[in-house]
Amino acid sequence: MSCCSSCPGGKYCPCAYAPWFPRVAFGLIMVAFGVNHYKDVGGFSDMSSGALASVPALAMVAGILAYIVPALMIIGGALFAVKQLGCISKTCILASLSGIIGWASLAVLVGDGAAGGSFMPAIQNASVLLILYWVVKKMSCCGSSCSVPTTK
Repeated sequence: MSCCSSCPGGKYCPCAYAPWFPRVAFGLIMVAFGVNHYKDVGGFSDMSSGALASVPALAMVAGILAYIVPALMIIGGALFAVKQLGCISKTCILASLSGIIGWASLAVLVGDGAAGGSFMPAIQNASVLLILYWVVKKMSCCGSSCSVPTTK
């Protein structure tokens, strides 16, 4: 069975590979965000814990999570792009993006008001990435099967 009506099917059908492009693009975006956070991990950790300086225990947890979240983004994005270990990929992506939204929202609510406002771009970016993840996940499948068809 073919992914599109104008294509006869088979492994050389371009329609069979079209669903992979959004997956690979989104996976590479997640990997790039993770690598970018690791490039300035000290600043990322200081920013994350600095907004919660009024609550030392939360500041310490935020500083530790600043080292874990980029790894989740890299692992989840890479696995999503190559379509391997789907449950681990989904868990890593959703944990990292939901964690960013939750942690940044917490910084806005209980942290320093001026520093908390600087997290709004992070909340917006993570929200857009969550929506994009949902769209790519839904649209990157051919009917009920997400595998590339084989020759008959």
